Amino acid sequence: MKRIIYMINRFFLKIIIYLYYGVLSIRDDIKTKKYAQVKIKNDFTGGKVMLLALYEKSSLRNDTLELIKEAKRNNVFVVAVNTLRLEEHNYPLELVDVYIERDNYGRDFGSYKAGMKYFFDKGFHDKCERLLIINDSVFFSKHGLPEFVHNLFNTDVEVLGATENSQHSHHLGSFCISVAGKIVRNVKFKNFWFNYKSSNVRPLVIKRGEFGLSKLLKSLVSSEQNFRSLFNISFMERKLSNDKALYESYYYYRREGESSWRNRSITGLIAGDEVLSSYYNKYILANKRAKSLAFASNDLSKYHAIEQEYSKLESSKVDYLEAVNFFKSYSHKEGELNAQFKQRLISLYLDEFTLGSQIHINCLALHHVGLPIIKLDLMFRCVCNMNDIIKLRDQLEESQKEEFMTLILARLCGDKFLVGLNRLAYQFGIL
Repeated sequence: MKRIIYMINRFFLKIIIYLYYGVLSIRDDIKTKKYAQVKIKNDFTGGKVMLLALYEKSSLRNDTLELIKEAKRNNVFVVAVNTLRLEEHNYPLELVDVYIERDNYGRDFGSYKAGMKYFFDKGFHDKCERLLIINDSVFFSKHGLPEFVHNLFNTDVEVLGATENSQHSHHLGSFCISVAGKIVRNVKFKNFWFNYKSSNVRPLVIKRGEFGLSKLLKSLVSSEQNFRSLFNISFMERKLSNDKALYESYYYYRREGESSWRNRSITGLIAGDEVLSSYYNKYILANKRAKSLAFASNDLSKYHAIEQEYSKLESSKVDYLEAVNFFKSYSHKEGELNAQFKQRLISLYLDEFTLGSQIHINCLALHHVGLPIIKLDLMFRCVCNMNDIIKLRDQLEESQKEEFMTLILARLCGDKFLVGLNRLAYQFGIL
């Protein structure tokens, strides 16, 4: 009964908080002075376009500059929309073709809308070969960045994202979506941006923006194969199957997690699966038996006693170090059984891979295999713990480590460090 009362109270509290923040968003919409000032303006003669939504003050981040430089190496026309202001001497005159500063309302989709309005008003869509929509809610790692940018612009896939998200509904992460020119020129694509209603309320932005955009793009592609991501489940299955080093050490690249989309520990993964635990127990008992028999090899009575003792032993508690050795060295003498074990383990890894937001859940593994973007809210969303972040940092080039740590630790786990109304709003997904 207490549980039911608690759930009812939480439900009504959620409604009240949603209404409260909805009213605040309406107030901000009314009070915010709307403006869009074009600070840099170059003519577009045709080709590839990147629309970059920014939230950067005074000067551009070093990792953002790395992305823009890579785009320019690929002859991409760059349109950047910033909700903060750069100092005039820091304007990226040589790197950005169109730079717009606008009011800070509507989150990333507000900037996307402002950029797309300029894009269509100036007729860019007529000569656009491919459009990349991306924002700086991610850290741009040098690791894999050239291949990543090249692949997003040089593809026959009509709509290509970086990663997918299966939470609530299947969609591409709106922080990075590459769209073919023929989709860009579809009147429905243009209407989406002109009719999009901006909001500061996060759930509304996700529903109207991220979900809405994916739903539209799915309806515009010519086939299901033309709506997918670069780093999808098929990509990871191939990597785990063919990359022996990744397969044997994947336990290290599993996020330990904090609260969101909590992973089981590697020991819990083994203990919770009857097939893996069976292989593990057989491995442990065989090792113990081999060591004991070697020790008693000169005493025949002890040798036979140990044989009988280990024939009666069953399962044992999973130990982390033993599990690590197990993954690194286990191979069954019978090839068919070894293949079955590998298939089982990979299938469990892939089940975890699809739990929700793939770029969050698989941040360590994806960056290791070449995804050069890392979400900057990994700590704030309580997806990662400090050990995960340190392991991510250690994957970066030395020149990027300090900036990465400064950015990602600027907002710590909201469920621990926010208080009062903000904490409740965070728990309900509003912040």
